[in-house]
Amino acid sequence: MRLAVLLCLALLSYGQSVAAKDFYQIPLPEDAREFARLDNKLPAVLSYFSQQSNTALRDFYIQQLGQPNSSQTRYGREHLYFTLNGNQVRVLISSRDNWRQVDVMVQN
Repeated sequence: MRLAVLLCLALLSYGQSVAAKDFYQIPLPEDAREFARLDNKLPAVLSYFSQQSNTALRDFYIQQLGQPNSSQTRYGREHLYFTLNGNQVRVLISSRDNWRQVDVMVQN
């Protein structure tokens, strides 16, 4: 029984440490509902939905990652470009009904 508890705790802490860094140390807002992840190799993509506004999401990434290297709006999607740990990070924010879709892409 004791071994089973220790194994469960080890697996839980392994999952937490992987989750904390598993998408290239890019923070996600608390309400992020992940629906797609391709992160086995670069380029990597993580997509999620959020109910925060476009402005709130933009501000979140600027607060977490600093001022973007560049930004633009194309086809109703906001593109923010950052550099993190030597990788280019692109954050795309678009609206879908009452939700925002955010796609985070990492490439070297």
